[in-house]
Amino acid sequence: MNDLIVCGYGIIGRRIAFALKKHQISFIAIDQRTDIADETINFLKGDATSEEILKKAGVQEAKTIVAATDNDVTNAFITLLARELNKDITILACVSEVGNVDKLDKAGADYVFSMANVGRFIAKCAIEPFVAEFLDMINIMEGVEIMPLKINKQSKIANKTIKKAKIWKKTGANIIAIRRKKQTIYAPSEEEQMLPEDILLAIGHAEQIRELFNLTEPEKSIEPTQ
Repeated sequence: MNDLIVCGYGIIGRRIAFALKKHQISFIAIDQRTDIADETINFLKGDATSEEILKKAGVQEAKTIVAATDNDVTNAFITLLARELNKDITILACVSEVGNVDKLDKAGADYVFSMANVGRFIAKCAIEPFVAEFLDMINIMEGVEIMPLKINKQSKIANKTIKKAKIWKKTGANIIAIRRKKQTIYAPSEEEQMLPEDILLAIGHAEQIRELFNLTEPEKSIEPTQ
């Protein structure tokens, strides 16, 4: 089974695939073009807006799908279909036109990424290479943050699994990686235990990140802004 599906193997899809291969993350790429000759990836030729193709790629069991074609309408169709086939899947959708961000969000995407919003992440990438590894794949829309959060020894979620700590239910944020000393755990499962001193790489809106920060650093809790 492939945990991650990449729909579209154009410029963005290839960048994502390169990063996934680099970190040995299992995935399958879908594209209907005939000029793709990359034998190093798990590739399915077909239309990603087809229910049959998505099912063949394993969408009903996959954890994450990325709609990364070069057409915003196509990405919206992929988003709608993926959500219909798997209500629990995390959907990342790319847009070329910033004006289409809301449309992809309404279609059911968990996160919408735009290549137009690069500038405000340059400093963060320079300061925190851990974050840069993920921003190298795709760049994030206005209002969404990727933030490294260190688990304090006094934290109530220390030594708990992601599932038992109810991270998503309590905060709405998603953990996309865990840095543990010199090891990085990519796409951690819900059964992954979070240890004191672990650094969680979280993605979410500002309020969601704040809620997760308050769980990881209870002594430094941040109050909501008025």
